Amino acid sequence: MSNATVIARNFTSEQSSAIAALEIDGSTVQVAFQSNPDRTYSFTASPAFLSDLVEVVTDEDLKGRSMGTFISEGRRSGDLQEVAV
Repeated sequence: MSNATVIARNFTSEQSSAIAALEIDGSTVQVAFQSNPDRTYSFTASPAFLSDLVEVVTDEDLKGRSMGTFISEGRRSGDLQEVAV
């Protein structure tokens, strides 16, 4: 997307025990896990999941959500599909 805003956020282990960093660029979501923060995984998000993800990530307190659970639920439901590199 040419006019898409990139949203990026890093998480301390206190903020998320599973997610180290997350970047949203258009419908692409890059995730780095606390277990190996130097390795990023690319996903394509459905429009509805993407909208919810942006709301959660841009909220100071993550709207009370667990970032790891949120990402896991998106993967399980198929709203977040891993992109083969």
